Amino acid sequence: MTQPPPIPCKRCGTCCEKGGPGLHHEDRPLVESGSIPAKCLYTIRCGELVRDEIRGNLAPLTEEIVKIKGQAGKWTCLFYDRQERGCRIYDHRPLECRVLNCRDTGPIEKIYNKGRLTRRDLLATVAGLWALIEEHEQRCSYVQLGVRVREGTLTNDVLKQEEAILETLRYDAHVRQLAVEKGGLDAELLAFVFGRPLTETIRMFSIDLVRKNGTYSLVRSKDRPGN
Repeated sequence: MTQPPPIPCKRCGTCCEKGGPGLHHEDRPLVESGSIPAKCLYTIRCGELVRDEIRGNLAPLTEEIVKIKGQAGKWTCLFYDRQERGCRIYDHRPLECRVLNCRDTGPIEKIYNKGRLTRRDLLATVAGLWALIEEHEQRCSYVQLGVRVREGTLTNDVLKQEEAILETLRYDAHVRQLAVEKGGLDAELLAFVFGRPLTETIRMFSIDLVRKNGTYSLVRSKDRPGN
């Protein structure tokens, strides 16, 4: 029996408004050719708490995801043109965008968690930079941060391992600053090279970084964590 042709996209923009796509190995040529500039990407590192768009639940990542950034601090895909209700890089759109059909999620479900493109795929040959990324990944591990959070409970809004956690946050900030000021790295590449700043993602542990009288401390988060 002949299958009916797929229903064409209505270009409502809902999928684009929910966030940029994660990249797969098939998308590597798009990055390497500059069709999708590296400065338009960011990395969600292993251990970060994220929403699985297929299952609809929050869970820590077991494998990093390289995604296209959002617009002006929001989730809307950087390349989505609201006025035209279309994609600015349509002819060079990533795999997830090509297979996504909101009326039939089967194709996107099949590839969603498979063949993810990683920083190693794109940056491992950049010797000095890659060594710095590996050191950062080790010292700023979300698994390690989670252990430190769980080692002591919050008492009067103070963590028992607060200083160790703050030191990790300071290291993360220092590496980013050093890479730009001494290494000449474009600041727009930081979210791709090192992932999102720990000062932002620390909220996944239900704690916030606050500054009072010039001193930083960690306090209970008033909002539910999530990405």
